[in-house]
Amino acid sequence: MNSHSIRRLGILSARNLHCGSILKKSHKGTFKSGDTKIDTDEITTENNPWSPTILDDIVKVRKPRSLVSEKLPSNYRLAYQPMYEAPSTKYVSLLKRITMGFSVLGIYGAKLLHDSNVEDIYLLTTILTFSLPYLGVHYKTKDYITRIFRLYDKTKPQTLENLVNDENLIMEKLSFTGTKTYNNLLKISDNESLTIIPESKGLMNLLSPYENWISTDKETGEKQKFYVVDDIGGMKMDRIWGIIEKNSNIDNGRYIESKQ
Repeated sequence: MNSHSIRRLGILSARNLHCGSILKKSHKGTFKSGDTKIDTDEITTENNPWSPTILDDIVKVRKPRSLVSEKLPSNYRLAYQPMYEAPSTKYVSLLKRITMGFSVLGIYGAKLLHDSNVEDIYLLTTILTFSLPYLGVHYKTKDYITRIFRLYDKTKPQTLENLVNDENLIMEKLSFTGTKTYNNLLKISDNESLTIIPESKGLMNLLSPYENWISTDKETGEKQKFYVVDDIGGMKMDRIWGIIEKNSNIDNGRYIESKQ
């Protein structure tokens, strides 16, 4: 019996022990990377594949331009493990928190200058000088994807046909503080708007945020952008890249035609 089977049996056993008293809620935990050498315990997340009640945990997603996450229907659950884990999550989080600390320091310095009856122009200059690093880091990394989970419908058999016909991914991002994560929902099936963002050149590449996927909601027209590192995640991610490349009229040999 492999480790995945043992882990799944442990989850199912824990679920049976609690089946009479489980409430529909999420179990927050610390962000755990597949690379055990990287400690990311300072990041909290609601995507906890190690939860003993993962089969009953709710999944929350945040729509574009919203600061509040909404619950998905209770028939959806996360996969037991992410299909993609970003290589630099800890360092992006650390950079956000450090630069935010500089911003707070700048505000405190401006207060001291205000108490000393310094002209307002110097107060503003102090705040902007200390805040610009954070604003730059947040702008560049706002679409950085930390993990990707497949979303399963518990009411349907997990056949290839069902997965392909209604394929959705949970795209996990860091919050503006770098200490928490939140989710965006990305539809894969019949979503021809999901394409590759062409890479900017020269100075524009330096000034542009990290982003290489874009998707447009058919009903609202809202756009979602993501930055996903290529060549990570094996065949599962190669298949997703193949679909997006086909939508973008790019042929890298990764697209696999689905047999109906």
